Amino acid sequence: MKSLSVLALSLGMLLRATDAIDTHHPPMPGALSGKYHPPMPREAAVAGEDSQALDKRASTMDCNGYSELCTRAFDKVAYVTTHNAFAIGDSIAANQNLDIRQQLDKGVRALMLDLHDANDSSISLRRRQAEAQAQGNDTSTDLAKRDNAKSTPTLCHASCILLNAGPLVDQLNYLKKFLDENRYEVVTVFLENDSKFTYADMAQPFYDSGLDKYAFTPSSTDADGFQWPTLGEMITKNTRLVVLADTKSDTTVPVPEWMVYDRNYAVQTSYSVKAGQAFDCNPISTVRSLLVMNHFVSVDYSVLGMTFEKPDYNSSVAINTRAGIVNQANLCGVAGYFPNYVTVDFFDAGDVLKAVADINKVNYRDISVDTFSSDASSSATGSSGDKSSTHSGAMTSGIKRQGLAAVLAAATGSLLLLLAF
Repeated sequence: MKSLSVLALSLGMLLRATDAIDTHHPPMPGALSGKYHPPMPREAAVAGEDSQALDKRASTMDCNGYSELCTRAFDKVAYVTTHNAFAIGDSIAANQNLDIRQQLDKGVRALMLDLHDANDSSISLRRRQAEAQAQGNDTSTDLAKRDNAKSTPTLCHASCILLNAGPLVDQLNYLKKFLDENRYEVVTVFLENDSKFTYADMAQPFYDSGLDKYAFTPSSTDADGFQWPTLGEMITKNTRLVVLADTKSDTTVPVPEWMVYDRNYAVQTSYSVKAGQAFDCNPISTVRSLLVMNHFVSVDYSVLGMTFEKPDYNSSVAINTRAGIVNQANLCGVAGYFPNYVTVDFFDAGDVLKAVADINKVNYRDISVDTFSSDASSSATGSSGDKSSTHSGAMTSGIKRQGLAAVLAAATGSLLLLLAF
């Protein structure tokens, strides 16, 4: 079975028609709904506070929506986590219905983000070379320079050909606003470094957005000796962002202390479960203090005689039940693990928030906020304008934005016609 990344490579030469697709999907329109909890008075962290003082301070606030969580260590709390949080829209590579702003406002507290270099594509290079040769231009040196130069980290799923959600910094700006306006929330960002960016490359968008001011720096990289602070301590000290990066792409460049190698702190369960298969709680590598409990599945998708795996909303409806998620968490408990990151596709399907409350042993309540309600109403106008726009191209002039499958079908038909001559 092939992954979506293989699909992107296999179909790349057909995707001349992608010039007609706006793969940088706009945020989904519609006002956000939910109960608003006004922020409590901001309290400055007091240097040298002892544990009793911190416990007293924690008792006066809600941490990630629940006062009971304030005195719990970070690694003893479960968090709603969105798999490929940025991947929304009408692409076959989409994993979510709601954009990151809506996810945060509704209670998601961990985001998985895939980083790609949008220019890092051998398909793109070959296409540019062909265009240059057709025009009688020798631009091989310029093309090499452009392909060797890293672009800004971009959020793509499998390939930027399939789904491109734009620069990382755009979504980090939203997260910065969320943390600014919701003083008692702690959020984790996972970075999957698919294009081998340096740590400096990955850190720059955090500096540009101002998020680094909230970043938590572990006191030790020793997985066996490190003890996580409580949520209350992290909130009081205003270090409310945990950043975990999955790839050590460079060892010579100084690394921001707050951007930590995730394998020193976290381990995952299987992320290759097919629809209909049972979930387990078997860590796939060395056990660490944080467990990512993957609770999503893929289904088979066939195109051009090849079968690939892709996310599926209907399957998420079936598995994102309160009982289903808690049952997998119970398997983790039996094995001696606590599921910190309950990771799902289409988190709005089912009862994910209620299940995570059960795992945390708190009575579920509405913890939604309205940080971005004005953004959502204004984006509705912009997105409708985008949908009516057209894009020009050799094969697709005047074709409006449409689903990837339809464009692939058109491209395939065009290719077959070309092969007939």
